[in-house]
Amino acid sequence: MSTFGGLSTAYSGLVAARAAIDLTGQNIANATTEGYTRQRVSQSAVGSASASSIFRAGVNIGQGVQIDRIARLGDSILDSRVQAAAASAGYWSVAASSVSTIETSLNEPGKNGLSTTLSDFWSAWQNLSNNPGSTGHASTLLAQADQLVSRIADGYTQAAAGWGDARTAALTTVQSVNATAAQVAQLNDQIRRTTASGGSANELIDQRSLLVGNLAGLTGSTVRENSDSTIDVVLGGNALVSGTTSRTIALAGATRVNDAASAPPHLEWSGGGGTVDLDGGELAGRLTTMGPAESGGSGGPWAESAALYNRLATSLTTSVNTIHSGAVTPTGAQGGEFFHIATTGGAPALALSVVPTDVTTIAGAASGKGGKDGSKADEIADLGASATGPDAIWAGYVVQVGVLSRTTSQQAMLSDQNVAAATTAQTSQSAVDLDEETMNLLTFQHAYQGAARVLTTMDEMLDTLINRTGLVGR
Repeated sequence: MSTFGGLSTAYSGLVAARAAIDLTGQNIANATTEGYTRQRVSQSAVGSASASSIFRAGVNIGQGVQIDRIARLGDSILDSRVQAAAASAGYWSVAASSVSTIETSLNEPGKNGLSTTLSDFWSAWQNLSNNPGSTGHASTLLAQADQLVSRIADGYTQAAAGWGDARTAALTTVQSVNATAAQVAQLNDQIRRTTASGGSANELIDQRSLLVGNLAGLTGSTVRENSDSTIDVVLGGNALVSGTTSRTIALAGATRVNDAASAPPHLEWSGGGGTVDLDGGELAGRLTTMGPAESGGSGGPWAESAALYNRLATSLTTSVNTIHSGAVTPTGAQGGEFFHIATTGGAPALALSVVPTDVTTIAGAASGKGGKDGSKADEIADLGASATGPDAIWAGYVVQVGVLSRTTSQQAMLSDQNVAAATTAQTSQSAVDLDEETMNLLTFQHAYQGAARVLTTMDEMLDTLINRTGLVGR
């Protein structure tokens, strides 16, 4: 090997060490950058020349080192685990939050709960039965009845508002999904062009991976890698992103809780293509919470809540009116409706009202027993203990919500733990370790100094060969 060949070998060492130092600096600078994956210089030894050269003689030694690529130290399997965990966590987080909000709004147990309002209403009937024709007790009863009607209406209004908020959040999420999908498609194009030209697209891939992770958390999407360095993002078997193009989705169906049963909210591919199927994520969670009420009580929690208040209004009206209409007032008149639900096609909980206005229109006596009888009022008061009455309906719902809240909260907690475990495994592979980078920096610094020393030695040898050859003996 000639001295000139040694210069080339030493120079290649300088270039490789300098590149490694620069890349170590890049890693250290991005140690706290979200989504950044550490990188390494991938290099290999250059073999000896296969053909003879005027610069090489004798033993053929390798020609130094070459940089093959800048390797991104990520793991697609670990990335997939994080995405799957994020999809599950996103779904259960939304579900748990919705049920928790409903549970809090019930105010049970407590003096502000509907059970207390019902109890006060039945107690007012009991007091009236003990004091038939009392103006004061009749006024108290009517006030408690108005309070009960108001509480039922408020409960339904809160449920309808919660459903509306869920739909608004779903619309916002859909917009975010469409915008993110478009960004992934743009990055696919940049990565493909950069890779084709021989450049390093690692930072672009990091940006894309971060966006893909966000999409997984929102929609439960999965990733399919392509041979040209692009990826496809798949929703329920259909591509949301295919190479450098993306599709958009839209929220369809009911716009208010009253219509959830006839037109359940769902996602559609914009411009045709049918319904979008989701395998998880926040968006799937929001669609589930907006689902219609089911006969077994397993429907969307907001619609189930609204249906409960409608059912409560109907049960209260039927049970009380059945007794009240068969009783007589203190003046001997036949009783009529105590509660009335306006037949306007709206929600019974909002259409409920109290008919009597004073003691003379409240029927609490049995027919033929005189105005001082309170047996029918006492019978109405006993409805509070009925196994099928309004109180039983409410108590059953409170228990159902409590169980559902606990279940969804546990699922959300377990999902968060899975995300933490998957993220830890991913981080151990891809995150920057400052201690490791410091050691690498020292290693590459010594490598650079060594290569520079070789160049210096070669320079001295060439100086002797060129400038001092033939001077011996002069």
